[in-house]
Amino acid sequence: MLTFSAGQARAQSTIGLAAVVNDQPISVVDLIDRLKLVATTSNIQLTDDRRREMIPQILQQLIDETLQMQEAKRLGFTVSDDDMKRAIAAVEQNSGMPPGGLERYLQANNIPLETLKDQLRPQIAWQKVLRSMRRDIEISESEIDDVLERIKRNQDKPRSNVQEIFLPIDNPQEENKVLDNAQKIIGALRNGASFEGLARQFSANASAANGGNLGWMSAGEMDSTLEDAINKMQPGQISQPIRTVRGYYILKLLDRAKGDTDADRDIKLDLYQLYVPISQNASSDEIRTKVGILQNARETAKSCEDMAKIAVDLGSDLSGRTKGISPQELSGTVATAVSQLKDGETSNVIRVDGGALVVMLCGKTVKSTLPDRDTIHNRLLMERLEIAARRKLRELRREAFIDIRI
Repeated sequence: MLTFSAGQARAQSTIGLAAVVNDQPISVVDLIDRLKLVATTSNIQLTDDRRREMIPQILQQLIDETLQMQEAKRLGFTVSDDDMKRAIAAVEQNSGMPPGGLERYLQANNIPLETLKDQLRPQIAWQKVLRSMRRDIEISESEIDDVLERIKRNQDKPRSNVQEIFLPIDNPQEENKVLDNAQKIIGALRNGASFEGLARQFSANASAANGGNLGWMSAGEMDSTLEDAINKMQPGQISQPIRTVRGYYILKLLDRAKGDTDADRDIKLDLYQLYVPISQNASSDEIRTKVGILQNARETAKSCEDMAKIAVDLGSDLSGRTKGISPQELSGTVATAVSQLKDGETSNVIRVDGGALVVMLCGKTVKSTLPDRDTIHNRLLMERLEIAARRKLRELRREAFIDIRI
């Protein structure tokens, strides 16, 4: 059975089941269809060896999804057509596909859309179960304060853009099995499999919905064991399995940014530039005349609106307003000139290649790059909710009748 193609499985669907969960069957067809979906979306070449490695993982996933759907039904939660449309749209958005692109992608790979819906349906239902559990989780203000203080203490240390795949250890007796699964995932990644695809399929953290992407993490935001591992990695590198008290992590470092004692400030400038071209062969009189135009503008303009009126008279294509620019994006000479300006002030005339210019500071916004309290609250809430969800799933497994037939 483990080497059936999807077509063979359908042709022989009468011969048996892969498993039974509380009297609800999981067919070999279900298993083979899901295997093909995972392999295709994760860019895995399905050799016989790879198929044998993946079958137990896929079957366990199907068993867990069946338990999740049964629990959602018991609690009165259902999945509507609108729920499904939103979920498919989210997958398309996270994958960079246009509307309708996901169905076309599946059709091109001979995968029924219903196979994807069968995967999304328990995810949607389980999220509804988890939302009902949120009211039992409390995050104190002091916990948020502790996280913020830890991040501030480490703001001079590098920040890391990280992806994760998390495999929980729900039973100590299964540690070797989970580690073996982690090694197989790493093997698939080494052979060109998509980290995003495997994260969506196998990671047990909420980041799975976003391909395992955690975004930019400041020092102090992650578990110290994970942070130590990240600090030893180079951008593009994938870690070996990292054991924590919760299970095994596989991390990918996407990028790293330098730390800065002023990293809690993100400065954006609103500038108006008046520019006059000066040819390389311009005479001294011509240079003085053009610089004089800028000097006069500098003395007479009181606002960026005044600068705009002068720019019309100058007729220079390189004059104009730029909003939301970082000081780091400016050339050294201009950045230095602008750094001391207050709102409405204009720089001295600056000679640049091909001409001269003056710059007025129209405005400045300074925002903190530190995560805000709501972000930290939600992150802590999701961590607690994930722990509660895994505890609930362990209970469902323990109480269920599960008969594996292959």
